[in-house]
Parts: sequence; C-alpha cells; structure tokens
Amino acid sequence: MLHLDPDTFVGRSAELTVLRSLLERARSGHPQTVLIEGAAGMGKSALVEHFLRGEEGILLLRGSGEQWETLVPYGVVDQLMRAAGASTTRLFSSRQRALPAEEPISVGSSLLELFEDLEEKSVVVLVIEDAHWTDTDSLRALLFALRRLVSERVLTLLTVRDEDLVRLPDGYQRLAAGPSGMTLRLSPLTPPEVQGLAAALEVAEFSARIAARLQEHTGGNPLYVRALLDEVPPDRWRTWEPVLPAPRSFAEQAAHRLDACGPAARRLVEAASVMGAAAALSTVASVAGVQDPLSAVDEAIAVGLLQVCDEPGIRDVGFPHPLVRAAVYERLAPGLRARLHLAAAEFAEDSGEALRHRVAAAQPPDERLAEDLSSYAEGQAAAGAWGGAASALLQASRLVAVRERRERLVLRALDAMIGSGDLVQASVFAEDVAGLESGPLRDAALGYLAVLRGRPTAAEEFLHSAWTRSHPPRDARLGGIVAQRWALHSVGRLFGAQVVDWTSRALELSPPKEPVRVEAEALLGLGLGWSGRVPAGLDIYGRFLAQYDAPDQAASRERLQMPLGWLRLVSDDVEGARSTLAEVAPGQLRRGSIRIAVWAYVWLSRSEFLLGAWDRAAAAAERAVALLEESGHEWLRPLARWAAGAVPAARGEWAAAEEHARLGAAKAGDYELMIVAGSLARAQVAAARGDPESVLRALEPVVAIEPREGIDEPGFWPWQDLYADALVSTGQLQQAMTFLTPHEELAEARGRRSSVAMLARVRGRLEAANGRPDAAEAAFQRALLELDQLPMPFPRALVELTHGQVLRRHGQRRAAAEQLQAAHDRFAELRATPYLERCDRELQACGLAPAKRHNFDPSALTAQELAVARLVAAGMSNRQVATELFISIKTVQFHLTHIYSKLRLGSRTELAATLRDEGQPAGDVGSTGTPHPADHRDALHGSG
Repeated sequence: MLHLDPDTFVGRSAELTVLRSLLERARSGHPQTVLIEGAAGMGKSALVEHFLRGEEGILLLRGSGEQWETLVPYGVVDQLMRAAGASTTRLFSSRQRALPAEEPISVGSSLLELFEDLEEKSVVVLVIEDAHWTDTDSLRALLFALRRLVSERVLTLLTVRDEDLVRLPDGYQRLAAGPSGMTLRLSPLTPPEVQGLAAALEVAEFSARIAARLQEHTGGNPLYVRALLDEVPPDRWRTWEPVLPAPRSFAEQAAHRLDACGPAARRLVEAASVMGAAAALSTVASVAGVQDPLSAVDEAIAVGLLQVCDEPGIRDVGFPHPLVRAAVYERLAPGLRARLHLAAAEFAEDSGEALRHRVAAAQPPDERLAEDLSSYAEGQAAAGAWGGAASALLQASRLVAVRERRERLVLRALDAMIGSGDLVQASVFAEDVAGLESGPLRDAALGYLAVLRGRPTAAEEFLHSAWTRSHPPRDARLGGIVAQRWALHSVGRLFGAQVVDWTSRALELSPPKEPVRVEAEALLGLGLGWSGRVPAGLDIYGRFLAQYDAPDQAASRERLQMPLGWLRLVSDDVEGARSTLAEVAPGQLRRGSIRIAVWAYVWLSRSEFLLGAWDRAAAAAERAVALLEESGHEWLRPLARWAAGAVPAARGEWAAAEEHARLGAAKAGDYELMIVAGSLARAQVAAARGDPESVLRALEPVVAIEPREGIDEPGFWPWQDLYADALVSTGQLQQAMTFLTPHEELAEARGRRSSVAMLARVRGRLEAANGRPDAAEAAFQRALLELDQLPMPFPRALVELTHGQVLRRHGQRRAAAEQLQAAHDRFAELRATPYLERCDRELQACGLAPAKRHNFDPSALTAQELAVARLVAAGMSNRQVATELFISIKTVQFHLTHIYSKLRLGSRTELAATLRDEGQPAGDVGSTGTPHPADHRDALHGSG
C-alpha cells in the first residue's frame, strides 16, 4: 500500500493561475468573489489549500458548512468572527438590536465593518468551504456584505458541490457572474494528469493506456483516483488489463444500498453489473430471471444503484457511475458470477462480447475457448486493433494446459502489445517474457521492442538469433514475422537495399491476409525509394492498394498510404502528399497505431511546411510529439522534434525551437534515423540564426554515416543544401565544390526539382564567391525555374533572398531590389522573422525602406504556447484546440493565460489581430469557423 502524501497535487494549473490573478486584482482594490464548483471529491478543498500555501501577506478568514449545522443560526459567521480574533459581542449585539426580518442585514453590516477594518492591514482572503451546508442566516448576511464591497481588498472563495448548488441563494450566482465575480468549475482529471498523479505517488511503470483506463473507471475524480492508487497492489498496474475495483469506502456504500433492495431488484442490479456499462432492460431481466423488471428497476433507481439511460422510454439501464458497477460486480459470488456470464453470452450482439462473457465464466483448461480467442485476435490484428488482439491472446494463454502452446500465445500477445503502441506496458511484460526459453518467436518479439525503443544493437542481436533459429523456415508464418522485423530494423538504419531484401523475404513467407504481410508491403516501396527507385516505389504501392478495396480493409489501405504519402512528398507532389497523409494520420490514431500515426503526422507537417501552411504544420508536428510522449516510441522522438522545431526556427521563436532541438538530440549508437533527424533539428535552428559554424557541427554526425544510400538520396532528408551553404558561408569554397557536385548530379538524375533548386541556390552563392557572376546568375535562374512548377513559398523566398544578396553585391541594385522585395513579401506572409530581417537589411542597402513591422516577440512563448496561440488566433475554441493538440481544455486555458500575460493582450480578438498583423492569415490552420468571440475572462472560465 502507498503512503499517500496529502500535499501531492497535480493539474489545476489554469485554475491556480486564475486565482492568483484574481488575488492580484483584490490587492489593487478590486474585490472579487469566486464560486468553486465541482462534484464531491473533485478537489475543491485541495485547490484552495494549494493556492493558499503559495501566498504570503494575506489575512485569512475561514469557515465551513456542516450538514448537521445547517439549522444553527449564524454558525459560519461565528466561525469567521472567531477566525478574525474579533469579539462575538458585535455579532450578538447586532442581532439583539435588529428585528427578526432585519437581522441578516444588521449582521451583514457588522461583517462589512469587519472586512473594512481588516483590509486596511492586509488583503483579506475569505474562504467558505462546503458553502451549500452553510446555514441560511450566515449566507444571507454574507451576501449582504459582499454585495457592498466597492474598493476593499477582499477575495472571497466559496466551494460548493455541483449537485447542491441550488442550496445557495441566487444572489451568489449573480455575484459570481458579475464584473467582480467568477465561477471556476473543476473538471475531472485528464489521463495525463492521472498519469502525473501516479508518478508523483511513485507508482512505477504506470503507462498512458493504464492512466486512461483508470480515468474512465473513476470518472477522473481525484478522490477516487488517489484511493485506488493507494488500495490496488502495485503489481496489478503492471498487468495488461488490470481488474479495477471500487475504492473500499465507495464499495461499502454500494453494499449498503444493495442490501436495502428486495430480491428481484438485487438480482436485476447484479445481472446489470455483468452486462457492462449499459444494456437493454429486457435483456438484463432475462439474464437475472426477473419477471417484473419495471418494479425492480424502479426500486434500484430509488436507492441510486441504476439509472435509465435512454429517456423518455425505458429501454436501456446502466449505472450512475462506473464505480457503482465495479462495487456490485466485486461482491458477486464466483458461482453466481459464472452463471450470469454464461446467460449473458447467449444475448451477446457480437463475437467479442460473447467471448468476454465466456472467458469470465471459464474453468481452465478450455482448449476450445482458447482457440476461439486466438482466432478473434487474428481478426483484431488484421483490423489494426492490436490492443484487443493482445488482450484476447493473454486470455487464451491462461486457458491452455500445454506449456509450449501457452508460451507461444504469450509471445504473440507481447508482439500485439508492441503493435498497439503502449511500449511502457509492453516493456514491463517483456521482462517476464525474457525469462522464457530463447526461441525465434521470443527473440523476434524482443527485437521488435528494441527497434521501437531505439536500441539498434540489442535489436540486431535478438533478430539475428530469431532468424538463425527459424531459417530455413519450418514455420513460414514465423519466418515472415522475423523477416519483417528485420526490415523494420533496416528502416531505422536507413539501409534501403536491406529493407527491400527483408521485405521481399517476408512477402515470400507470409500467407495472404496476414497483418505482417501488409507491414512488409508498406516498407517495400520505402526501401525502393531509398535505393534510388522512387517511381518503382510509387508504382508498387499503387498495385498493393488495388488489392485492398473492400470496406473491411480500410486499415490495410491506410497502412500503405502513409509511405505512399512520404514518397509523394519526396517526388515533389507536395499537395498529393498532404491530401494522402491528412487522411491517414487521424485514421491510424483512431485504430490505435501510434507508430504509423506519428510517421504520418511528421510527414504531414513537412508537407504543410513546404506549402506555406505553417500553423497547420506546427499543429501536426505537436500531435506527433504528444503521441510520442505518451507511448515511449524512442526511435521516432528526434523525427517528431525535428518536424516540431521547423516552424519556430524559421519564425525566430528561439526558445521553442531550441527546446525541440534539445529534446530531439541523438547520440552515438542510436539508429541512423535518429541521428539524421536529431542533427536536422539542431541544424535548422542554426541556419535560421545565421550561424554556419553551428550548422556544420550539427551535421557532422550525418556526414560520418556509412553507407550513404538512405542519407544522400535527394528529397528524403533536406540536409545537403544546409551543409553546402554553411561551407560557402565559412569560406570553405573548395570543400563546398567537392561536396556539392555529386549531390547536384544525383538530384538531376533523379529529377527532384526541389532538391535541384535548393542545391542550385548554393551553387549560385559558390560561383559568386569564386568570381564567376554569369555562372552564378545561371544557377539562380535554374533554381527559380524549377520552383516555378512547385507550390513552395519558403524555398522560393530563400532563393530570391540569396539571389538578391548576390545581385546587390555586384552593383545591380534594381534587379536585387526586385528579388529582395519578392522574398520579403513571402517571408512576411509566413512570419519568417529572421529571414525577414535579412531582407530588411538588404533592402536598406539597396536604398529602399522596408515595410514597417510589429513588435510581436514569439521567443517569449514556449513551443506548446505557440501552438495554442496559432490555433486560437485562427478561430478555434478551447475544446477544438485541445482536440487538435491532444491536451486537456484546462491545459489550453492555462497556456492562454500565460500567452495573454507574455504578449500583454487581453482577449482572443487581440491575439488574432496580433498574429494577423505579423503577416499570417487567420485561416491558416484550416478552421471553418469565424474568430471565437470569447474574451480573456471567457478563456479562464473554461469556454470552448
């Protein structure tokens, strides 16, 4: 059992920020009244305590309501008087002087005098907890006093349960809704906050998936979450699907209610607990054997155990809270539970539900049920539902008697866990699997996990062992799995030829319709592309996709469309890439395929970046980052950070850009994929800063990689022009010539227009530096010609800027000004501040005054604050922003508060105007709505 620290506190950042800002207003002579609403256990008192603990120089008056004291006249006022050290004589004399009807006014006047006296010494913080249980006389007197505060330094906090808000006089809600009031509604903890609470309480290996499960089970109620983190044995959190009970105190209350039910109502409630969250009343009655379900359900509803889920007709019944169902289910005797599940299986509407009931009623061994579960898992895997496949295989493993078969099912379950994307939980499970006898299936699964955790040495050892033991393949299916894992490892190494070799072997060995076959098909075109055969890769994806045209094959189509989108991006079909990837990314996320969703969001971000939709690019990259933070896919971390840092770097948002570069760093011994992406993340910041020496240092690890095929193939990793440009800038002209020529020839041979253009830009600089202006002009014209065919504003602006710089240095000011003004306009549209400043300097040197720009300082904002600011400025509500960035609404509100403070803004309208004035169209993120009308106060209230 954990020893819970009562001071442990997570989340509520937005609410704390609001309370602190309101306290500052009260300090400046603007009294404030705040209603803090939330369900029981939602953390109202904890929020107030945490807020007060961090404040100094306040005079605290505190009172609280109690249910049994609601009829005690002025009980809470008496508490306040005593807290202030004031004589209660004032209170009693006020009551004695007044007529009964005027008594609250007289007492309220005394309170007002007390507040006026105290606020002269220090700001007064008045706290009334459980205000719904405060006696009516105190509430009326206090309301009288609060309504008459004008410039007194008083902050009033009243906590109240949602369900008991009606007990407060209406005047309190009107006061909170007025200019000097506010209502803070505490929402449930989000899964990340639940995970943070578990970490704060030192619950080890608590994955994001388990956090989501606990959040759903408890409704995100902090009281229940903490109770279960304390009561559930730590080892249970390490299991794939832990059985979660109700907190003991909650279970006792449910037990008392169940004991109060008659036999029919009790049987109905018990049957409902077996059925699930909700079920048809007629079905529940049949399973329970209840002849008169209407009377029974009325009785169960009356004691708070059931509720009707489909008004106005009584069709479905369920539980008022998931914990009620858990409490009832936990009390079922084993025999009764099994009988109810067997009866429920007869009414199941799908095979998955029927299997759930059969498993719950099973008495191992049960070979037939194990075989059914294994078949079901294969169907789940084919649909991309790897989490469901893992659960079915684990259940099957517990139902077989033969050790070899049981271990095989366990290893298949581990493989499915890895496919589901929850590498934290899979790693925990792998610790047990590692103790099994070494074999090809075990080593293939552990090698697969090592790949995704970014550990190439371990991956290679496991996969070598797996292939040696499975070749020549006695089991073709197993051989196909091992070969596909080798292909994935080769992707991390950027070995195109090996990707082709291993995927070809996997396709030869894998039976039709196997999930591993689709995985191999998805990698084959990528390997062809890295080997210099992008057209062949595009063609083969077209042929593969033609095989999956049935409605139930959508998951397979999406899996193939991700690398197809990447190859389209490489081949300069940027709009086609965006169209493909925009469909794939959310689809794979819905199916639970974290790895493929991250890849898709990264290349979607790159597509949007090249097309000039930088806010959309930033949002897509932030989604990739958020997914990785939850899942533990280490090998994709640098890739996502490179994509996420592109927009901040190009806009001069240095804090955010450098944060992404730091968090995307790779080290010696990592996968080449990680090294290249991590180096690019650093190099793009250095390039934007105009620091060529740092560009060269950042890209040194890329230059050192051997073999080169996956590194140098143009269009995949945009490092060549960065490196060559830095060589020219540092005066290493001969080295630049030696480096540049083979890359130019390769880009020309492949027909990659964007690569040809960006290398031609560097060629122009190099020729100019060598005193060959005609050759320089020819290179710039070639670059512009190639980009004429491509919708890439930023690369074109870079060419125009460099061309203008060279022209000006050769005395051609008018021609230079034309190029520089064109670049200036594009950079202004993109809000590419560092490059815009270079244009300004060049235009000034040409004798032209640059257009006036505003004083927005993006470097003041963190990476996620920038992402939130862009989406809000584009018209999204807080809820829409939260959905886009995979964060909670409260986190959005927290970020908005800081954004407004840092930029000295007061509303969403001002934020949109500020960003628009910097040159960014308001609709860049693709919002279909108009700018959100809510102001700063609305954001703090939780609108959206």
